[in-house]
Amino acid sequence: MINGDKNPLSSKKEFLIEDLDAIDDEYDTISSKASVKDAALKMKELGIPDLIVVDDNEKVLGVIADFDIVSGAVAEGIDTQVAKVTDFMYKIEPVQKVTPVSVAFNRMRDLDVSVIPVIENDKLLGVATIMDCWGFLPEKYEDQKGLIAVSNPRLINFLFSMFMTIIYLLFGIFAPLLGITGFLKAPLITSGSYEATYYLFDAHGQGYFFRYIEFPTKFQLLGWGLTIYGFIFLILGLFSVFALYQWSYADYQLVKIRRNWKGIGFLVGLINLIIQWSIFLVLMVTDIISGASIDILGLILGFIAILALILAVSREYFFRETSVTIKED
Repeated sequence: MINGDKNPLSSKKEFLIEDLDAIDDEYDTISSKASVKDAALKMKELGIPDLIVVDDNEKVLGVIADFDIVSGAVAEGIDTQVAKVTDFMYKIEPVQKVTPVSVAFNRMRDLDVSVIPVIENDKLLGVATIMDCWGFLPEKYEDQKGLIAVSNPRLINFLFSMFMTIIYLLFGIFAPLLGITGFLKAPLITSGSYEATYYLFDAHGQGYFFRYIEFPTKFQLLGWGLTIYGFIFLILGLFSVFALYQWSYADYQLVKIRRNWKGIGFLVGLINLIIQWSIFLVLMVTDIISGASIDILGLILGFIAILALILAVSREYFFRETSVTIKED
């Protein structure tokens, strides 16, 4: 029977480990004296990814995971028949039935692990997983402040952030790179008779095409400067996309990251666009590129790219979890 008062979406109470739908008892233990190879063989035999490490008195010492074995021992060429499980286990303070779910969740999140032992009177009852705990966090999605109710807000938030990040990449970075939109419209700097649009690395129009590095001697320094910063602009744009992906995917997977990728990605992306546009605006207002005017389409797409960045990092205001009514069976 499912008890309605355990629905994490229907109450603000602080849930305890005993409130979880189940404490997983399918995980097994292994002696602290066992070797890493013993642990690997036992995991294979039982078909499980983790083992609780206990001493001779059945006291919980830590947890060894298959990932720890692969990355810590096998990848480093360590003899798994000699190495002890205690050398590769992760130490995490066990929880009890009366421990708040948020405490268990935070301990797993802080160590980037997915399992925590549950004990009672120093005896192992089972384990709780980070996914078990997720649905019972009282602060889940900041009091449901989003405008649109969805059944899986973590997934929708991730997809929304990625979609907005792609919009930023396409409109803000690739559009001037591929010659879809430019920054300025003005006569060619090499000849005042021909109208051209100034893009990221070149200016062209009416059958004429000039890369900035091909500008005549009088404008070579300007041409090289625009070209060099064009590459910087491109690199920073791709880096901001990478940072936003790191933040969004880690949040989706409930993995704690040490760097503030959200802030880094947003600031780098925003400042990058502002600097690039500022460079061309300065060239226009100082009449270095005479008779210039702003490429309106490029400016519009630039604003859309900035808006997409803002939306990507403000997703919590849009989505909340669907309220669920749980009926007793």
